[in-house]
Amino acid sequence: MHGYLLPGHFDWMIVAAILILTFVMARSAGLRRGVELMPWPDGLEYAASGMNLANGRGAVLHFGGYTYPSRYTAGYPLILAFFHRLYGAEFRPLNTALILGMLSVFGIFMLARGQFWRLSATVAALLLALSPVFITYSSLVMSDVPTLFVTICAAVVLRVATSDYMNQSPTWARMSAWLAFGLLAGFSTIIRPTNATILVGLVLCVLMVPLEKRDLSNLIKVASAVAIGFAIPVAWQLHQNSINLGSPFASGYAWWVPEVYGSGGKTFSIAYLFGPTMPRNPHGNVIVYFTTLFGLDGMLGDRGDARYFLYPFAAAVFAIVGFIAIFRAPDRSAARRLMWFGLGYLGALTGLYCFYLFTDVAFILPGAFVLFIAAGAGAAAANRYVPDVLRNRNRSAIKIAAAASVIVLDLLLFVSLASEAAVRLSAQPASSAMVEALESLDSTMPRDSIVVSNIALQFLDLYLGEDRRYVGLNSLDPGERFTDYHLHRLYEKRAAGWNGPVPPVVFESAQMAAAVADSLASAIDAKTPVFLLIAPPESQSYADVLKSELDQLQEKFTIEPVSQNEAIAVYRLTARK
Repeated sequence: MHGYLLPGHFDWMIVAAILILTFVMARSAGLRRGVELMPWPDGLEYAASGMNLANGRGAVLHFGGYTYPSRYTAGYPLILAFFHRLYGAEFRPLNTALILGMLSVFGIFMLARGQFWRLSATVAALLLALSPVFITYSSLVMSDVPTLFVTICAAVVLRVATSDYMNQSPTWARMSAWLAFGLLAGFSTIIRPTNATILVGLVLCVLMVPLEKRDLSNLIKVASAVAIGFAIPVAWQLHQNSINLGSPFASGYAWWVPEVYGSGGKTFSIAYLFGPTMPRNPHGNVIVYFTTLFGLDGMLGDRGDARYFLYPFAAAVFAIVGFIAIFRAPDRSAARRLMWFGLGYLGALTGLYCFYLFTDVAFILPGAFVLFIAAGAGAAAANRYVPDVLRNRNRSAIKIAAAASVIVLDLLLFVSLASEAAVRLSAQPASSAMVEALESLDSTMPRDSIVVSNIALQFLDLYLGEDRRYVGLNSLDPGERFTDYHLHRLYEKRAAGWNGPVPPVVFESAQMAAAVADSLASAIDAKTPVFLLIAPPESQSYADVLKSELDQLQEKFTIEPVSQNEAIAVYRLTARK
């Protein structure tokens, strides 16, 4: 049990079945949110940055004829660009998270199987595959699942770099492994800067389980290799910041939302430990993350629905058992090193997010890989203990109670996972009427058209292409599903004194912008098709705004209906007779 346990034929059958389950769970509720690039503006921005990077423009936003920096660092857009180039323009960005999610489940199984037993690996992989937050984000264009995958890759490389085989290898081979770990750690950091806390996990595991070659010369070489590898992607990101933001250390978040992320903002604060945070968290970060790590987060929501977000309570108990069993095994240095690495990273990541303005269990998902592995190891160890107790005729009452507790935890775990699977499988798959309508329009609308819309221009640019010209109906963002966050922020920046270019809008205020209306009239006179795309309002106040704007448009143009479904109404603007 001291070395790496190679998987057998039965292991491959198990992992194949779990991967099929992962795919089914991710697709069970349909692809509507994924193809709509929800949640906005995050998914929309990632998809746009990835496509623009693949097309040679850089990890930026481009809509309305102008280019703007992204709020996000370029790590995840790099992954999206890779798949875009690999599969071509038809590749949907949401499939990236699904592919990397399935690879994450595979990686968890192999990491656990290499250190523990088949049951450990099976339980660990099932816990990840049936984790609600993992299932949800595996079907979205978000960076959480890809970051988890990169973290698991880093853990695998760490295991290789510290293996007995590598300790007997030449120096160049050992340093190459540490360089690869540094590259993965640095790449994880440019996906999300808070992932630099992965280095805390590395330091902790080296301190708690020292390397076999621990002389000063070797430690300096290891540190240098990791530092060089870490610096390569970070230096590239700093260069991108210089190009797109004007400074290596500038932030895209501060560019778009200076009042929150600028020098005067309070992105991180001690007040968020127990005070309210966004979105709609009255409990504070400590309570949310504490209950999540112990599988008790369902208590904070609907009392009639005790579902969890990360893993169930029984899994949390088994994780504690797993940590204790592994740390009490002095001959299992590789397993202990893996646990300390994961705990250090998870602890630092969670601790950092406890001070953050926003709360989301998905933030700590990359570091939670260690919990799934520990839970698998604990479940296997506990269930090996039960038969020993039952066979022992001299068993004590305490041992009987412990064995009974394991059986109860097994039942609770089975019920929790089965319930989650049943809920997911019973969901009715939903398609996107919006995306279907836009894809239909793309095949029928002339390429030289001008499109006026209250739908986000960046979204239209992605689904209708850059050949057409886009004009905003207005610069409002009432927070509805398809309204334009980025256009609204640009006009707010301009109102605050920023002098950069902005896409035109027909209604910058309550009155029609005469210059924009005249340019549309000139285009119509020049036989250029002009279309009006309207996403229906979700609130009465926004409906009143749209009615007023359409009334004013009708005074200058004739509005002819073209098509309509539940998500979008299409009109053509012609000269008023």
